[in-house]
Amino acid sequence: MKNNLPIFLLACAILWILPLSLANPAPDQGHGEERVFHHPKVEVEKVIQELHATLNGRLPILDGFVDHADEQRDRFTRGYFECAVQVVANGQDETRVRVTAKITAWYTDSNPSQSGYRVLLSNGRVESDLLDRIEEALAAKGGVSAAPQSSRSNGSGRESPAHSSTISPMTGIRPDTSNLPAVDSSPLVRGKLSGASPKFTGSPVASVIASPNSSEDIESLKHRREDAEKKLSDLNGVVQNLEEILRSQTHPTDIAVVRKSGTRVMSKPSANGPVLFSADSEDEFQVLDNGPDWIHVQISGASRGWIRRSDLNLPDGLIVNANRADAAPAPESPFQVVREETNIYKGHWEPLTGKTVKIIWTGPASAQGKPAPALAKRNFAKSLLVTAYREISSHDPAVGGVVIVFDSADGGQIAATLENLKQWQSGSLAEASFWKLCSVDPPEMFDR
Repeated sequence: MKNNLPIFLLACAILWILPLSLANPAPDQGHGEERVFHHPKVEVEKVIQELHATLNGRLPILDGFVDHADEQRDRFTRGYFECAVQVVANGQDETRVRVTAKITAWYTDSNPSQSGYRVLLSNGRVESDLLDRIEEALAAKGGVSAAPQSSRSNGSGRESPAHSSTISPMTGIRPDTSNLPAVDSSPLVRGKLSGASPKFTGSPVASVIASPNSSEDIESLKHRREDAEKKLSDLNGVVQNLEEILRSQTHPTDIAVVRKSGTRVMSKPSANGPVLFSADSEDEFQVLDNGPDWIHVQISGASRGWIRRSDLNLPDGLIVNANRADAAPAPESPFQVVREETNIYKGHWEPLTGKTVKIIWTGPASAQGKPAPALAKRNFAKSLLVTAYREISSHDPAVGGVVIVFDSADGGQIAATLENLKQWQSGSLAEASFWKLCSVDPPEMFDR
C-alpha cells in the first residue's frame, strides 16, 4: 500500500484539476466574443441589419484594438476591421450572438519586399463594442434586456445549427448556416507581428475586403474610374496621331551620315589620293554611287568626293540607279585638289595682308591639261570656297580667308575673306555681290 501511495495521490490531483479545466476553458481570442440576449432571433437579426454599416470600417489607431506584443507598432498603418456576426436561437425568446472581428493593417518593413497587409489578432474590443451597440438598440426598442454574461466563444458548437445564421458586412443574413465562418488559416493569418509574416502578393481587394462605407464613397470611385478612362482615351488618341505622323513622314533614301569627326573626304577612291577636307560627325552627304569600299558623294554643287564605306552610316535599302531617265550623270570636273595648307598670306590684296589663310592648290583632272571653260573654273572655285568655309568655321576660326590657286596652263587665283564667306553663306550677301568683293587674278577667269 505504501508503494502505491504516490500513484494514488497523483490520481487524486488529476481528478481534482480536470473538472476545473473543463468548467473554465481558456478563452480563444481567435473566435471572437459572444453574448446572450433575451429577445427573439428575428428581432436581434433586424437590429444587426440596421447596424450593418458599422460592421466594418477604418481604425483611427491600432493600440487598444489588437492583441500583440510587438514593439514596432509604429510600422503598422491604415488599420481596417471587418466583423462577422453569428446569430443562434437558444429558444423562443433567447438568442446567442457571436461576433468575430478580422483586423488588417499595412506593415512597412525596413526591407520593402517584406512590406504588405497583415492580419492582426483582435483583443476583443471591436467585438465588445458591437455587442454593446446591439444591446443598446434592443433596449431602445423596449423589452427584456440582454443577459449580463459575455464571454469569448470556445467553438464548442453548443448552439443548434438549425437555428443559427451568420451576418457579414458583404452578405447580410444567411439563414440556416450549419457551420460557423471559418477563420482564415492561411500563412498570412498565422503570421505573427514579431516575425517575417507573409504578405499579400495579389490585389489588396482580393485579399482584404474593403467595401465602401457609404454611397458617397461609391460615387467617388465611379468618378475616379470615369476620369481614368477618359485620360486613357486621350492618351490613345495622342499615340494614334503620332503613329500617323510617323507613317506619313518621308525619309530620304540617298543620304549618308558621317560617323565620327575627322573623317577624310578624298578626291579619289584611294587612301593614297589627295584629301579634300575632313568631315565632322553627323555631316550628311548625298550618295551618288556606292561600292564595296568607297562611297561617291556630292559635296556642293559640282564638287564631288569619296568617303570610305566604313566611315558612314548608310540608309537602309539604299539604291542608287544611275540609269534613271530623269537622272543625268554628274559632269566630271576638269580640276582636282592637289594640296592644301594653312599659312600667312604673301600676296598684295589688302584685306588678307599679313593674315593666316587656307591655301588650296588645284590642277587639271586629266593628263591632257586642256584649258577649262571659265564657268567650270567658277563652279569649281565656288564648291571649294563653300567646303573650306565649313571646315574653317568649325575647326580653325583663326584663319582669316581662303585662297585658291589654279596650277594650270591658263592659271589663275581667287581669294576671299572669311567674313565675306560668312555673309554669303548666311544669305545676307548675294552671290553676285560676293564675287565682286573677292580678289580675282586675272579678272576674266570667271567671265561667263
